[in-house]
Amino acid sequence: MLLPDSVSLLYAAAVFFRAGTFLFLLPFLGRPVPVIVRVALAAFLAYTAVTLIPPSADLVMPNHWAGLFLLGLMEAFYGFCMALGVLLLFQIVQAGGELISTQLGLMQSNIFNPMSGAQESALGAGLMMLTLALIFILNIHHEIIYGFLESLRIAPVGSVPSGASNVEFVMYETGKIFLISLQMAGPIVAVNYIITLSFAFLGKIIPTMNVLILSYSLRLGVGFSILYLVFYLLAQLLLSIISTMPERMLQYLPF
Repeated sequence: MLLPDSVSLLYAAAVFFRAGTFLFLLPFLGRPVPVIVRVALAAFLAYTAVTLIPPSADLVMPNHWAGLFLLGLMEAFYGFCMALGVLLLFQIVQAGGELISTQLGLMQSNIFNPMSGAQESALGAGLMMLTLALIFILNIHHEIIYGFLESLRIAPVGSVPSGASNVEFVMYETGKIFLISLQMAGPIVAVNYIITLSFAFLGKIIPTMNVLILSYSLRLGVGFSILYLVFYLLAQLLLSIISTMPERMLQYLPF
């Protein structure tokens, strides 16, 4: 029986660090999933990656423990970069749901979101659950796994980041969170603005009118009606966001 050499063991441990950081930061593998399950998934993903993709010829065993520490830190950083591409897409969906809930006046109806482990609006948590369901229905999770394997070719173990322009790309993508969330809630925001402006004029014309109660009821009814009418467009926007997730995950790598 042939025992693996030191470089192969180093490669396997480095891939495990990358896979562990990546899986631990994914929003749908957060607190509800036990730690032992996430560790087992990281080990299985690392085993699959080591079996399919050989180590780079430039990978050598460091002569000092500091080199091992820096290698593990670098692999954890690569896993963080890929997980960031997935996290930001979920943040877009969550921000859109929070903005819609704010416009409908539903911010007080919070529920527990198991994906984030915090209290969130019902619409925000619901859209995140819908996004998670679409990921598994459309087999996007398979492409995410393939994207992780592809990262070992784009950023081999032991390589040094070389993409200075990647920082600008990450900042640009982060700035798009509010823009896309505003596109998701755009119809609701427009209708809410019209209703608020109309009742502001009515409050001046008819001072005895209970503007607050009437506007809240109308805003809630019209808002849900508009949400029902544009839900197909909202689902299309979610699909377009989800379909680019594996590609964006690799674009966040500093290469």
